[in-house]
Amino acid sequence: MPKFETQVLINRPVFQVFRYVGDFNNDARWRNVKNVGITSGDPIRTGSMVAMTRRIIGRSGFVNSDVTDFERNRKIELKGSYWGFPFVCTITFDHRGQQTNVKETLEIRTRWFFWFGVYFNLTLKRVLQREWTTLKQILDGHGDRKSASPQPIPR
Repeated sequence: MPKFETQVLINRPVFQVFRYVGDFNNDARWRNVKNVGITSGDPIRTGSMVAMTRRIIGRSGFVNSDVTDFERNRKIELKGSYWGFPFVCTITFDHRGQQTNVKETLEIRTRWFFWFGVYFNLTLKRVLQREWTTLKQILDGHGDRKSASPQPIPR
């Protein structure tokens, strides 16, 4: 199963970053996500089910996942399927004073022919890196590239 790791250092305290990332309704702002549905309401917890329409490689696919591990301000783990491919996604939050290191580890089992699997893996890696870079720009308050100090987190 291919494993993708992406991490980014955000200039915000861990509780602010966790609150924003842990609210999957915000995914439409920084990920290639169209629709998000959470069955257990807000806030998420172990046992919550998250469903969304996600776009990768120019195609939309349905993602259905369950929150299998949840530690406030520390970790969110999701298990589910994307286009029928099983995955495990772990997002960890490591506070460093007024900064937070966010690390996503995604393991997804692709059953495609070797050549397409390699293409998919390279594309997915670039997509994930671009998404986390976008999150950093939003939360650091530099989405407009003009402000030097963090701005309020958008709602």
